[in-house]
Amino acid sequence: MVLSRRDFLWQTGAGLLLPLSVHAQGTGSTRFRHGVASGDPLADRVILWTRVTPPTVLVAAAPPVDVRWTIATDPALARVVASGNVRTSADRDFTVKVDAAGLEPGATYYYAFTAAGERSVVGRTRTLPPAGATRVRLALAACSNYPAGFFHAYGRIAARDDLDAVVHLGDYIYEYENGYFGDGTELGRIPQPNQEIVSLADYRLRYSVYRTDPDLQEAHRQHPFIVVWDDHELADNASREGAVNHQPDTEGTWAARKAAAYRAYLEWLPIREQAGPDIRLYRSFRFGTLADLVMLDTRALRDLQVSPNDLAALERSSRSMLGSAQERWLHEQLRASARAETAWRLLGQQVIFSRLSPPGRAVGTSDPWDGYPATRDRILDLLETERIRDVAILSGDIHSAWGNDIPRNPWSGYAPRNGAGSLAVEFVTPAVSSSPLFWDGRAEERAAALMQNVPSVRYMDGGSNGYTVVDITPDRLQADWYFVGNVWARAAIRPYAWKKPAG
Repeated sequence: MVLSRRDFLWQTGAGLLLPLSVHAQGTGSTRFRHGVASGDPLADRVILWTRVTPPTVLVAAAPPVDVRWTIATDPALARVVASGNVRTSADRDFTVKVDAAGLEPGATYYYAFTAAGERSVVGRTRTLPPAGATRVRLALAACSNYPAGFFHAYGRIAARDDLDAVVHLGDYIYEYENGYFGDGTELGRIPQPNQEIVSLADYRLRYSVYRTDPDLQEAHRQHPFIVVWDDHELADNASREGAVNHQPDTEGTWAARKAAAYRAYLEWLPIREQAGPDIRLYRSFRFGTLADLVMLDTRALRDLQVSPNDLAALERSSRSMLGSAQERWLHEQLRASARAETAWRLLGQQVIFSRLSPPGRAVGTSDPWDGYPATRDRILDLLETERIRDVAILSGDIHSAWGNDIPRNPWSGYAPRNGAGSLAVEFVTPAVSSSPLFWDGRAEERAAALMQNVPSVRYMDGGSNGYTVVDITPDRLQADWYFVGNVWARAAIRPYAWKKPAG
């Protein structure tokens, strides 16, 4: 694969996991049961997050709470650089979000919250680097299904001290009742409420259960997260107009459900909120002159999916994966990054971008980019005509690990031997705990067949859970996939062996 002056590499491995200098504290907290988190780092600021657990189960009746926040350059919080007070209440489900500004670029900070005489654990975070940075490492995660197994991948991410940020590519929660897509009864991991979530109260409670997981809490405590949602934070196969897993006759309007899901997402995730009544999760992050990370929402602004056999509908140019405003914004982000001579352009998004079905044929599923070829073609047109190079697409959703070239047509005008004809590459991260794509014991056989049928797929593992690390230097971008042990066992040290959920 040939992309400008750089080589894209991929490999699997079990990298060195180094202990951090900050250790977990105060696991018996009564006021901060959901830990702390940070996110959306910039060069001079970062979002700090926590939730104050109200003293009564009747959350709506609990009085407002005043919270003190502190950020410092040392774990003991002695060298304070900023602090302040904020009030939270039932209107925000007692979540707290602070945009701590006035920070130095490329620096590590420590932070904590105090409320009602109790202090939270101390979190660690990091700002984005200045111009001239020579290395950035990002962990990729997606598809963390609470009843489907333990979050070992989050635990491994938390144990690393070589990451600048964690990029979460969606399916942070799942909307189903227990037993529908993973049965957590034997594991003591039954999601609440134990029904399909529809209302604001439902989504809030589901997030609160996920955020009791110790591995997820520790990953948030140790690293800033950059997040975007996929469908299960709303409902399966969601779009702007509806979802496969939404029935208006019994579950109300899609607009009301989507609004509830969006509000809970903003409350419970350490994401910088953007003004306006409409859904706006797309945004960008500049890692000095080394990389621009452009985060896309390929879920809530897209047109409704069509039948995978309806070729006329699939190829209609008016159908959009992104919506017109976001698509224009993306094109300008790519142009601006190229004009600034930033070394790399990364697109963080949800569903697999690569073409998996030959042109003129039905697609396997119309939910990923194969179902929106016109939007994909316009992006490839931009890369080709304006000679925008060194682009890596970061994806999740499909519960498997992939390393792909991105030619216009993998079966014509593309040379797998050296990558000639490829305009970008794609790295797909496996699921944290959701059932792998090939869970039936034939993972190697199925992966080999897929790679033979689609020559632009250069690496594929469809039988493992885990996470990905993208290592970036001025002259090289490399993705490494890290696989964890059986997510149905609390200890994940032994080799991987997937157990099919009951039922």
